[in-house]
Amino acid sequence: MKKLLFVLALALATRASAQVVETPEPFDSAGKVTIVTPSMAARLQLSPPAWRITGDYAGARLFALGADGWVIVVERRDGTQERYAITRPDREYLRGKTSNLPPGMLEEQLGRVGAGLGAGLGEVKQQIVTAARNDAFVLNQGALALVVYGPSFAYALSNETPGRVAAYVLGAGGTFYAATQIARNRSITPEQNVLATHAALHGAAAGLGVAYAASGNSNVQGAAAFVGGVGGTLLALGIPSLRSADVAGATFGADATLITAYLLTRASHDRSHDYPSRGEAAILAAAAVAGYPLGLQYSRGASYNVTAGDIGAMWTTGAVGALAAGTIAHGVVRNGNLTPGTSAYRDRHQTAVFSAAAGGFVLGAIAGDVALARRFDHTPYEAGILAASAAGGALMGAGAYSLFRPNRPSGSVGPYVAATVGAVGGMAIAEAFMPPRYDAGRQSSLRLRVDPLGLALAASRTPGAHSLVQVEF
Repeated sequence: MKKLLFVLALALATRASAQVVETPEPFDSAGKVTIVTPSMAARLQLSPPAWRITGDYAGARLFALGADGWVIVVERRDGTQERYAITRPDREYLRGKTSNLPPGMLEEQLGRVGAGLGAGLGEVKQQIVTAARNDAFVLNQGALALVVYGPSFAYALSNETPGRVAAYVLGAGGTFYAATQIARNRSITPEQNVLATHAALHGAAAGLGVAYAASGNSNVQGAAAFVGGVGGTLLALGIPSLRSADVAGATFGADATLITAYLLTRASHDRSHDYPSRGEAAILAAAAVAGYPLGLQYSRGASYNVTAGDIGAMWTTGAVGALAAGTIAHGVVRNGNLTPGTSAYRDRHQTAVFSAAAGGFVLGAIAGDVALARRFDHTPYEAGILAASAAGGALMGAGAYSLFRPNRPSGSVGPYVAATVGAVGGMAIAEAFMPPRYDAGRQSSLRLRVDPLGLALAASRTPGAHSLVQVEF
């Protein structure tokens, strides 16, 4: 029994004496050099027996093992670590070598470490940004899979509810999986994401319109919508070097041609039949996709600088133009020789108002290009301010007219006129108070600026000198 206790005590003592505590310690006396890199070791000409490290490594650190022991821990590039024990003379040798560093050597080593960290952080940041952008693409495509790809695929494959449910799950899940694979294998920019989402909606609508115009059944219409939506996404992802202005131009072109086609087909539509007819559906389908290359060519081929904000401003001027032209047409028809409420009056009113609104939208967009896009560079925020000001002015104008004319007859032109004047005034005031950012691509130094405040003072016959137009050379 005594022998057993003696053996156990000896084992415990041996285990306790084997426990080693390593304390980090700088190589130099000043406490600045905590790591020695291969380039530093070469410049200091460190040599055996104190420095026995050979081969490539990331860095070497010094640890104290107590009063008279030290160990150098070397970390290799592959992550492995090696330990080299050194004696007190070796420690003094390393202290002397690292205490007299050449001027700028420590800063250079720190700079290399910082540059490496910066490059690593930059790479991590880029990976995070790319992942966030690709996640946004997957999110948009997931929403499209639920509301566009899945339903169209279901109608393409089956005419029965159970079959359509199964096909919906297959179509939505399959397209979502395909989107995740695309996002995993390539980097998708925000511009490509926006255009791909927009083109998917227009492509699906165009496919559905073509199938309807061709008298296709529900299966054909579903298949056409599915192919159009997926094809629109893939075509958008294939366009190289997209800028935000390119996307704004392409989407504006597609939406503007579709709106114009809708207004014109509504103007000529026979009210005794359902809208749209098959011929009208074909026109709308063509308009839904024809505007993309036109808008993209406009943003890329203009001789002046076109920004996404400029195109946003053209949306506002186009809407105000449609409101103004539609108001004029409404007034002309209402003051004509037809009795309001009759079938002939409704036919003429429909034709006049819709066709005038189409022409007004086009002319308003052109006016926005000439007066705003060619002269200034607007930001998207400024375009939003311009749109909000026009909408607010229209509401204020119509509200003020309704307040002062509460007993106006039904269908009166007055509220529309007041709304038009308010929209134009709100847009002019917003543009006047924006900081002028002259077009970066202008070739001429001549600039023309209208002062809306001066125009208002002159119109109200306020005494004094008023600036109406400013010309800068």
